[in-house]
Amino acid sequence: MIEETSFKVTVIDITKRKKIISDNLKKRISHKETFKIKDKFKPCPIIWLDIGIPIYHLHNGRTRDAQRSHLISNSSLPKTYFEKGLENNQQQKIQHKILFKLSQDNTANIYKVLKTSNTFREDAPLLIDSNGMLINGNRRMAAIREIYQSDQKKYNNYRRVPCAVIEEHLNDKDVKEIENFLQVIKENKQDYNWISLCLEVQDERKRLKLSNKQIATNMGRTEPEIERLYNLITVIDNCLDNDHKSPGDYDKVKNQEQLWKNTEERAHRNKNKGEKDLIYKIARIISVNSGKFGDRDYKIASALQKKNNLINVLEHLKNRYTSIKEVKKKEDDNKNDPMRGLRKVDASKIINSTIVDQVPVKSGERHIEILNSCIEVLEQSGDEKASLNYSRSALQKIIAMNSMRYPERYKTDIKKTLKDIVKKTEKLIKDKDL
Repeated sequence: MIEETSFKVTVIDITKRKKIISDNLKKRISHKETFKIKDKFKPCPIIWLDIGIPIYHLHNGRTRDAQRSHLISNSSLPKTYFEKGLENNQQQKIQHKILFKLSQDNTANIYKVLKTSNTFREDAPLLIDSNGMLINGNRRMAAIREIYQSDQKKYNNYRRVPCAVIEEHLNDKDVKEIENFLQVIKENKQDYNWISLCLEVQDERKRLKLSNKQIATNMGRTEPEIERLYNLITVIDNCLDNDHKSPGDYDKVKNQEQLWKNTEERAHRNKNKGEKDLIYKIARIISVNSGKFGDRDYKIASALQKKNNLINVLEHLKNRYTSIKEVKKKEDDNKNDPMRGLRKVDASKIINSTIVDQVPVKSGERHIEILNSCIEVLEQSGDEKASLNYSRSALQKIIAMNSMRYPERYKTDIKKTLKDIVKKTEKLIKDKDL
């Protein structure tokens, strides 16, 4: 939900903005601050501007996921709504609301600090380009505007703010390098949530056409880290598109950070494509059923995604899903059947991606039960008497049913279940040569 705000954002025409900045630069400059620009540290003159002059940077990395959420909530808007809306009032107003909310984040409450201090240090200026676009300090500007608007007399110190001006021309890549250095490296990565960081890598690869090496250098990370972040957002996009049926709605997975980061690390350690695919598939199943396992989401993921368990996990999924819906030969041409042809493939030695692809990702009690039963099987795998104990337990439950009531409305289902038990028992005796 977008934060309600009081400050009225009005975009000043770019020609007028540039003239105001240019005229201020001609005045006596008392102070300069150094910033890394195009791989060199350069002094930038400080000027004082009215808080209504600068405009927000709409390609701001930490607001990317909030922008996507806004587009989802307003489906009539084009995907390029923010990308091409730098000089538009409406986009700037929405960005202001997003940034104001971020300024009050519990981990770094900029709004609270600025409201308490009621001063803006000249040696920590906002950073703008010659057009007045904020490259660094977007959240601070949003906070200051709201603080000033709340009581203009009390917070008159915030009517004007110090801005360091980069006078040379900057292209999109230059701006991104500066932003990464100041916000991702220099500030110890604390301001970007995990989704925003993944989206930032995706944007730099797709929009700016940067290599992993260039992005790694800009963000102060390693190339493998960048590759994993890119892979992770690709898988998450797939999960949102195909499983959650909510493309781009990152709010659905934002609280699943541990699940997805652990998943990517485990997939990265496996070279076999089938194993990687199964690890991702398990995460997707847990994601769409998240919260329905009690507090066991991560425990279940950890057990199922363990390399030594993967083959047994897939065999269990194969058996359970094929037993849910029989695949008849005459219906083999039914391309909509997620389990089509599943029995024909043997994954006893090497996991094949064609098998993994057919394992359905769905929400519901049956699918939760299947994963829970898989965990149970894995936990009992080291117990030689497990099958004996299970057979005795099953018999005891069947015997106990003799003393139970059979309400009319349940009889049909009970009869069907008992017949299925007979079939499964006979098949088990035959398959296991008992």
